Amino acid sequence: MKQSLLFIFFLLITTAVVAQKNGIVKGIAFDTISRQPVAAATISVLEKKDSSLVTFTMTGSDGRFELRGLANGEYRLLLTHVNYHNSNKYFTISDSSKTIDMGNLAISDKTKVLEEVVLAAEAPPITMINDTIQYNAGSFKVQPNANVEDLLKRLPGVKVEKDGTIKAQGEKVNRVLVDGKEFFGNDPKIATKNLPADAVDKVQVYDRQSDQAQLTGFEDGNYEKTINLKLKKDKKKGLFGKAMAGAGTKERYEGRFNVNSFKGARQLSAIGMGNNTNAEGFSFMDILNFTGELARMQRAGGGNININLSADDAAAMGVSAGGRNSGINTTWGGGLNYNNIIGNKLDFQSNYFYNRFNPKQESSIERQYFLPDSSYFYRQNTLSDNLSNNHRLNLNLLYQIDSMNSLRITPSFSYQKTNNRSQSDYQTLSEDKILANTGFSNTTSNNEGYTFRNEAIWRRKFARKGRTFSLSLQTSLNESDGDGSLSSINSFYNPNGSLLRRDTLNQQNVSESDLKGYTARAVYTEPVFKKSLLELSTSRSNTKSTSQRKTYDFNKGNGKYDQLNNMLSNNFENTYGFTNGGLRIRTQKKKYNYAVGVTWQQAELEGKIISGIKDSTISKTFHNWLPNARFQYNFTRFKTFTLSYNTSTNQPTMSQLQPVPDISNPLNIRDGNPDLKQEFMHTVQGNLTLVSPYKNKNMFLFFTLQSTQNKIVNYDTVNQLGVKRTKPVNVNGVYNLNGNISYSMPVRFLKGTVEITSRTGYFKSKQFINGSGNDIKTLSFGPELRFDMNPTEKVNVAIGASVSYNNTRYSLRPELNTKNISQEYNASTDWQLPKRFFLSTDFTYTINSQRAAGFNLEVPIWNASISKQFLKFNRGELKLSARDLLNKNIGISRNTNNNYIEDSRVLTLRRFFQLSFTYSLSKTGLNNAGGGGMRVIAR
Repeated sequence: MKQSLLFIFFLLITTAVVAQKNGIVKGIAFDTISRQPVAAATISVLEKKDSSLVTFTMTGSDGRFELRGLANGEYRLLLTHVNYHNSNKYFTISDSSKTIDMGNLAISDKTKVLEEVVLAAEAPPITMINDTIQYNAGSFKVQPNANVEDLLKRLPGVKVEKDGTIKAQGEKVNRVLVDGKEFFGNDPKIATKNLPADAVDKVQVYDRQSDQAQLTGFEDGNYEKTINLKLKKDKKKGLFGKAMAGAGTKERYEGRFNVNSFKGARQLSAIGMGNNTNAEGFSFMDILNFTGELARMQRAGGGNININLSADDAAAMGVSAGGRNSGINTTWGGGLNYNNIIGNKLDFQSNYFYNRFNPKQESSIERQYFLPDSSYFYRQNTLSDNLSNNHRLNLNLLYQIDSMNSLRITPSFSYQKTNNRSQSDYQTLSEDKILANTGFSNTTSNNEGYTFRNEAIWRRKFARKGRTFSLSLQTSLNESDGDGSLSSINSFYNPNGSLLRRDTLNQQNVSESDLKGYTARAVYTEPVFKKSLLELSTSRSNTKSTSQRKTYDFNKGNGKYDQLNNMLSNNFENTYGFTNGGLRIRTQKKKYNYAVGVTWQQAELEGKIISGIKDSTISKTFHNWLPNARFQYNFTRFKTFTLSYNTSTNQPTMSQLQPVPDISNPLNIRDGNPDLKQEFMHTVQGNLTLVSPYKNKNMFLFFTLQSTQNKIVNYDTVNQLGVKRTKPVNVNGVYNLNGNISYSMPVRFLKGTVEITSRTGYFKSKQFINGSGNDIKTLSFGPELRFDMNPTEKVNVAIGASVSYNNTRYSLRPELNTKNISQEYNASTDWQLPKRFFLSTDFTYTINSQRAAGFNLEVPIWNASISKQFLKFNRGELKLSARDLLNKNIGISRNTNNNYIEDSRVLTLRRFFQLSFTYSLSKTGLNNAGGGGMRVIAR
């Protein structure tokens, strides 16, 4: 199988090389009046007979261009620029004339000569508008009924990952706007997965400055890669969108819709979906993040303090090992989005979401734990059935009081109700595979609660440029109630295999929690010297949370749960606050800018724990000086180098500080440590961005180094029965280093692009096991190669390969050092057949090695579909899809932790077939599936 895949891969590459064209056209674009070269002009080569686009490029800073890989034939060269009139030249490539030198091509400035009619069909594929790269959507072929995500995959310099994450010029896109407005909040995937591609006229990619930089007019280096989707004019009249419904074998079903009505500044959209096929219609990660409110409120102004709510040392290195869509998920959801300009001063944006998520999972794990002189094994099988219902309402109101003052208010309200059920059986074995303990547990938990958050920001500009004042107030309120049950049987064995004892638990619990908090922040900026800006800031934050939990044991006498278990019942009261003041000076020169600053901060953490065993009060005060610095050098508009240094702290949590042990899990008892110190992190980041939009060549390098003083790690003690007792302690010498590099360029003979990426990571941590220190060092490496090709206007092909390598070393037990490799090879194609038929297929082959027995699997996943367009304007589409044709899907992964290696297996959705019907409210048609304009055959 491996040899066949490699043969197919190299056959495709060889075929493309043989078909290589070697015609060349070159020249120089210059202004007819100034006689100066014109940079960033788009050079398009079109077939003379039908004006279909063959290839394109952009002129460099010297006005020069060169296009290679042209076959023999007659062509038209179209030269376009946003500030100039179009220019056309005809040429022929033949065996006797392979290189055509156009010489100097003169173009006329629109502002200095009379206007002329420009045909919309000749809009260039790419245009440079200041620092914005603008793509003409109509120049990039997508299938009918495609969404915006499919369109973005066709754009040079833009990449869409498997999970829907978007990258442009090597950087992650965090915001997608529709005509300059947010679409269902700030999740980019909602717009890209739901809006139809044929509604888009232009795609604009740019670096959005921070609100503070826009206010002051001084760059602060905080850019956000942003995509703005400009809709076609005809889409701002009436309705557009589409609806899909499908049913399949094994009782699978899937449906989704989106309906949009845009008119001027008013935007109204509705989306909905329901399926049990693990399909992701839109993301609800922010809705599902119902907990963790304390962490958000305890984050200091300016990002200087973070509260880590996890009691574990999160040093695990996870490696996916094949398979898709773990578990069987049933999802229903919908949402409304309404944006408008009310009057002339109020920008109103709003959205509402509902989501019903029901994941069912069947999983098994196998761990090998390390001790100083031995090891032991842990195995667990789990069945879970969870259900959550979520509602969320977001508002964003920007009131422009006058030209100098503005007020933004962003309230949000969310409600969540969850019901979780799980059953587990587990066992612990010694190094000699002698049984130490076995157990079974059945747990339930039901929770209901809400969260309200609001932020109000007043900003004022003064007459002097750079002098500003802003005042913000964040408030938060959270309440939740819950109940649950636990029934378990744990058996412990002597070394000779005889039963030592058996513990039985049969309990119910009820809980209540609430949180109230605020953060106030004031920032004043003042221009100093000629090119510098002084920033003064101060913040005050306070958060109070309470939690009450009562656990009742089963009373055999009356059959009720009325015996209070004092050891597992407690009340928590937690108050966290900080006060800080900061000073920063920013300097902006023509080629570079830099900023240096320091923040002083005092934080207080107070807690009261009332339990049936021992009451305790905890009070901690932390004082810190937190310096920061940043430098950016701009070689050109699209070539930059940035280096930054930041410091931050993590405070120990109340559960880590409390002296009362947590015995809720009899196999894993947790002790607190009142003497814990706060973590102090030093972070250095650097990135080099080399983007050539003229030639579609991009290079992106990034590294981050973080060193942590007083890192909180675990001190574990494991007895012969396999019971672990964990206590947090502070250590030094913990650091991690990560680096990424990405390079992409056009390959003319492949009629597409090639991208090479690689990630490298090195992590060093420490843990204690039965009194002995254990240094953990993990090295990870992952190169990836990908080709995207468009051999003809009707065929798109993508081929990729990647390797993931992980090597973990333990100082305590070097003989148990581990390394594993995962390889993935994938290929996909979209093919437009005659008579409006369309064929799509993708194949992924994953090879796992050097894992535990039963986990070294080779996983081939093959999906395919064929569809047919019909009805008037081709609005209807009937599609037959096959998922996992080979019925080989399986979810396995390996995690390397501080003192164990874990292999896991999760039940996955396997082979099924589905027939679906899609109806478009737009007149998509076969000839304008991707919008109007020239078609790109090769990039």
